[in-house]
Amino acid sequence: MEKHFYHESTLRLCSSLQLEKSLQSYFEFIRDELPIDGLYINIFRKQFNDIQFIAHVNANQSCTLDRQISIPEELAQCLDDPQRPRVRIVNDIEHDPITALVAPKVISGIHSLIILRMSIENTHLGIVGFYAKTTGVFRPRHADLIAPHMHALALITALNLRGRNLLKENEALSKQNVNLRRTLDVQNGVVGANSGLKHVMQQVQSIAKINTTVLMLGETGCGKEVIANAIHELSERSDKPFIKVNCGAIPDTLIDSELFGYEKGAFTGAESRKIGYFEQANGGTIFLDEIGELPLSAQVRLLRVLQNSSITRVGGHDAVQLDIRIVAATHRNLQAMIHREVFREDLWYRLAIFPIEIPSLRQRRTDIPLLVQHFIEQLSSKFNLPQLPRVTPEQLNILNQYAWPGNVRELINVLERAIIQQPSGPLDFGFLAPHQGEEITTQANQTVIIDPNYASDKLVPLDVMTRKYISHALRITGGKLYGPGGAAELLDINANTLRSKMKKLGIV
Repeated sequence: MEKHFYHESTLRLCSSLQLEKSLQSYFEFIRDELPIDGLYINIFRKQFNDIQFIAHVNANQSCTLDRQISIPEELAQCLDDPQRPRVRIVNDIEHDPITALVAPKVISGIHSLIILRMSIENTHLGIVGFYAKTTGVFRPRHADLIAPHMHALALITALNLRGRNLLKENEALSKQNVNLRRTLDVQNGVVGANSGLKHVMQQVQSIAKINTTVLMLGETGCGKEVIANAIHELSERSDKPFIKVNCGAIPDTLIDSELFGYEKGAFTGAESRKIGYFEQANGGTIFLDEIGELPLSAQVRLLRVLQNSSITRVGGHDAVQLDIRIVAATHRNLQAMIHREVFREDLWYRLAIFPIEIPSLRQRRTDIPLLVQHFIEQLSSKFNLPQLPRVTPEQLNILNQYAWPGNVRELINVLERAIIQQPSGPLDFGFLAPHQGEEITTQANQTVIIDPNYASDKLVPLDVMTRKYISHALRITGGKLYGPGGAAELLDINANTLRSKMKKLGIV
């Protein structure tokens, strides 16, 4: 009987993602075995010396609560005592000073109760109070029945608190969307799939199951890799490899061997055969990021792969047939590069069968609260924070007003910086404000506001403007110069060229 009771109780506690619904189902079942009139959950907030009631269930209602009751410091120290019993029967509420102090302020008529202490990893979380409106009704067998439920109750409480830290206590995000948790706009890892990226995801859905080459266009950091991954996950190749290649990060001398592999003895140091990225992706999808960075010689060989679905390893003679889907991406204007004769027109036509334009973060500002929620949750896990830091409406407004030249990648960096500076919150993004419009004093003592979005009628020397703009890019990237997310990529300039300009302009 006890095993059945435990099994059915656990199923009911796990029956819904909404705390009030799962508790109602649980209460309706256990009341047949226990003489209870209701139950409540509260948590002890040591840092505030108070008890917060988060849920209450009785025969008439089931609801979540947000009521804090302050307690004296001497009583708070008692609550934090690890020696307190896990389950206690209190057949007269007046015999428990803490419950007698706080419970009547939230729930009237409690006379006796069983107190189940919830702990997770030796940390006191709070209690579940199973109460009756008459005295002396509980027996040890009642406590024995509910004691095994502690872990399940602690788990659903912890999950609810995690959601509240993110949505309820975070007023800024809540005001943007009161039902954000229930309607979280994430599909296949794409945040904003039903809002700012809705049109993009419609294109993804229509092309994913077709073995057509896709070219994604958009600014640096706008999420092209995320969309490429979504295409792969929604395709028939989802259980096959998904190989990501940053074409701009491969030195010209290594492009052939990295993409196509090489045979043993192909050159000095080639002591064994190496399989290139294309062969690694065989049967699946290869994502060629920053395709516009490929030199013309490599563009020719890529064109042959697209035409023949085969590659030849460096130093080899036999063609290797491939079954592969190519998704390419770039932040460059490839058609302008064609006019400058630095990108092949025939390769463009092969790649641009189905182009997808990814909007910048500035073009989908409605997604900023969703993205903030998503990345704060990720970063809090990364830094092992006990709770998610808050974002006030004023600070969220700073994020909404910012120009985001680095797009989603920059947003992640900004959130990480803010969390490092204030891990317990509330997060402060004041360091963004000066960078949107910076004052520059010229040699003629004229003060001009430099903003990437607005031009001023008062001009400054080009070197001054360039120095400020490069410095701005370095701040965004945290001083990173090379590679993905670096200042060179952000400014669309060769890294060596950027370093030369910095030396010339005296930028450290």
